[in-house]
Amino acid sequence: MNKHSLLSKKACSLLALLSLTGLSQAQTLSDTGKFMNFGINELLWTITLILGLILLFLIFVMLRLMKELKKGEAAVPETEKRTIMERILSLRPLSDNAKLTMDHRYDGIEELDNPTPPWFNFLFYGTIIFAIVYMVKYHVIGDGMVQENEYQAEMEEWKAKTVANQAAGTDLIDETNVALVSDAKLLAASAEIFKVKCAVCHGEKAEGKNGPKLTDPYWIHGGELKDIFKTINQGVPEKGMIAWKGILKPEEIQNMASYILSIQGTVPDGVGAEPQGALKTAEPVKEAPSSDTTSTSGS
Repeated sequence: MNKHSLLSKKACSLLALLSLTGLSQAQTLSDTGKFMNFGINELLWTITLILGLILLFLIFVMLRLMKELKKGEAAVPETEKRTIMERILSLRPLSDNAKLTMDHRYDGIEELDNPTPPWFNFLFYGTIIFAIVYMVKYHVIGDGMVQENEYQAEMEEWKAKTVANQAAGTDLIDETNVALVSDAKLLAASAEIFKVKCAVCHGEKAEGKNGPKLTDPYWIHGGELKDIFKTINQGVPEKGMIAWKGILKPEEIQNMASYILSIQGTVPDGVGAEPQGALKTAEPVKEAPSSDTTSTSGS
């Protein structure tokens, strides 16, 4: 108690000294006002006042702290004044250190037997519960999307798309199942596409320009229907011919290949480009089923 009283007396003495200093400073400013700029004097007075207020606040805080220290053991029990955050983090007051000290000391350092924070226990037990739920859902019941289940779902989706495409009968056409088209409307539509997209290299009548002649029996990449389909579909990049796959639909490429075979011999020998490639004798090919569609427009 004497120690606290001494601190209080010192704080009061310091406050009185500060007040005297402020009055002295104010008197000095008043005496020298004739020789100094008023604005500067006002600034110094403001700074002194602010510092005095800060010091008063610190003294007030110090007195409050000393007052709390005086209460000592008469304060409310620790268990009744713990905050929610202290409970969550399992924080204990410093006065409990003696109870928590373990019989392990080294270099002046004592080890405390602090309890595990509740938040850590919640997290730990939560991971165990999650693991049990995960195991039951994905590996016991088996309805979770593990790798095998994802694979099966993707395979089922692919099969459904395949069945739909087969029902349409147009998107699965390639060089292995291409069929000859004899429908006059489809061939006429292919002729128009040929004039727009192919005539610049092969000529309007397929007589050949920069590209080879397509009406003679000589073929560079094969003269069968599947060969022509493949050439149109994949293109010949080294010769400057682009791949029409993705630009024309598979059905349109089938119609175009059939159109090229349908114009064989329409341009006399000696007209247009010189023959290129190997001589190919025409072979019978299966004919595509009749279709009423006339959608052969290229993009």
